[in-house]
Amino acid sequence: MPKALATENSAREHYLSMVAHEIRTPMTTIVALADLMERKSGDDVSPKQVEYLRMMRLNGHRLSALVDDLLELHKVQAGILKIHTAEHEATALILDTVDTIRQTFEARNQFLDLNLEFGESMILVDRGRVMQALLNILSNASKYSPANSSIHMRASLVNDDLYVTVRDEGDGFDLDTRDRVFEPYFRSESQIAKGIVGSELGLALTKSLIEAHGGAIDILSKPSMGTLVGVCLPGVKVNSKKSTYQQERPVAAAS
Repeated sequence: MPKALATENSAREHYLSMVAHEIRTPMTTIVALADLMERKSGDDVSPKQVEYLRMMRLNGHRLSALVDDLLELHKVQAGILKIHTAEHEATALILDTVDTIRQTFEARNQFLDLNLEFGESMILVDRGRVMQALLNILSNASKYSPANSSIHMRASLVNDDLYVTVRDEGDGFDLDTRDRVFEPYFRSESQIAKGIVGSELGLALTKSLIEAHGGAIDILSKPSMGTLVGVCLPGVKVNSKKSTYQQERPVAAAS
């Protein structure tokens, strides 16, 4: 990388990091106070006020996630995204991802049909980055699916590759939209018409994170037939013990 370009990227990263810090600090306080007030609300707080507090908390988390995505996308575009790989148990990684997004599904009373078609296996990945990618996919599936619907997640092993698919029951989209869904900030006409909010950075970032692991991601969709997102990650070591995990329940059900 030319010295001038490296200097420019370093200055931009420093500026973005500073802005992110200035946003995160007050936002963290706002979210924490809203959460505390919501949990300690009693008879002196009306149901409407409780709802306002919940909205403050959720939108605070959304803003924090947007800042994180902007920083990550900058690193991708500047060629400075770092991947730190180590061996992790594949089943635990997926189950932890599902637990992390539990509240998102709970808010819309959506169900998860989860199928893990393999036993104990280790995968060489950056655990945080892969969870981030899968969370983006699951979050999109929830956002574009109706309330009370099911989202289907399946993971299987083929040779040394881990395949994960997530299928929703949303409206889907046409071929022209499919060719652009990985573009940063792209919003389809149907999203705009339905007032669906979001920065639309998730899939662009997800694609970069998966490809940084030597993997691949693809999308299949048709209008009124939902969307299927498929991810392939290499670097799996299969243990001799085999089992199958199958679950169909509200993701939000109490543990």
